[in-house]
Amino acid sequence: MTEKELPVIDLRLAHGSTRPALVQKLREALSTVGFIYLTGIDDFDEVELLRLSKWFFNIPLEERMKISKKTFSPSCEYEYRGFFPVIPGAVSHKEALEMGPYLDPRPKPPSQELGVRMFFEDNQWPEDPSGDQEVAKYFRKWMENYHKKMTDASLELLRLIAEGFDGPTEFFTPLFEYDHLSTLRLIHYPARANPPESARDGDYVIQTAEHNDTGMITLLATFEEYPGLQVRWWEDDSLLDVPYKKGHLVVNIGNVLSSISGGRLKATRHRVVDVCGDRLSVPFFLEPRYKGNINVALPGGVPRLGYEPKECVEYGPWLLKNMTRFVEYKDLIGRVTKDGTTIS
Repeated sequence: MTEKELPVIDLRLAHGSTRPALVQKLREALSTVGFIYLTGIDDFDEVELLRLSKWFFNIPLEERMKISKKTFSPSCEYEYRGFFPVIPGAVSHKEALEMGPYLDPRPKPPSQELGVRMFFEDNQWPEDPSGDQEVAKYFRKWMENYHKKMTDASLELLRLIAEGFDGPTEFFTPLFEYDHLSTLRLIHYPARANPPESARDGDYVIQTAEHNDTGMITLLATFEEYPGLQVRWWEDDSLLDVPYKKGHLVVNIGNVLSSISGGRLKATRHRVVDVCGDRLSVPFFLEPRYKGNINVALPGGVPRLGYEPKECVEYGPWLLKNMTRFVEYKDLIGRVTKDGTTIS
């Protein structure tokens, strides 16, 4: 049995003579463990990311709710982008701010149906409660830049993955041209004194239930003072604690990329448990364009989404259909159906 430790991928080795070895190391890691540490991203500033995350969640809840989604605040106009609060009684115990890419001009949705146009919403941004809007402007600009930085790092990983399966280096690039749906999420897991029995697993209190991710690639920033991530180990099905490493992101792949690899890459299950009473983390979810066809396969593989091999499966409608398993979207899905959008 191999040592239980996530492999490290250093993007600084993705150039020159060290690239072929890195390609093979990445393919092996994502075919077995399904999780890696990622380092070598230029100007990755986890200290500032943590500071700004704390700034946002220190804004009074009533102010944060002004940029909430309609599901949680009927007076709000936005459906998909923005803040969502802790959902009482749910196993998933977190609040979050969700942001998409900065796009200028913003693309027009192909339809005005709710289940389509929500994916084309702009972002919502907080105001500084003290009235210092320079702070709020800085927060917005910094997060827009961070979203772009994570997008670029994710696309470089996809180039390495494509080469690992003898595909064209830019095999994945058309899926992410301009108006991709990638989401940056600031998450706060508050402590809870009396969790429901459904959120207990022996001595553990669950903050996010065990799951695998939906999309392509997740780049997760963790912080030294906030442990709690656990990964299902591939060899013996045990749960592995994932410790913080300075300057490293934790990376895993989702169901869509696993499908495109023909199942050869592993979307590993993982969860978050309460071990510190309060936790912050920042995942970035790389997601294709709304109309990007995800029913494709790398050389030597067959798509695993369950559709006919040559059928076009657009990411946006597929995502809408598969959002129902996330508690923060359950009410939205119900309203989409009532408004006449077909999700089957």
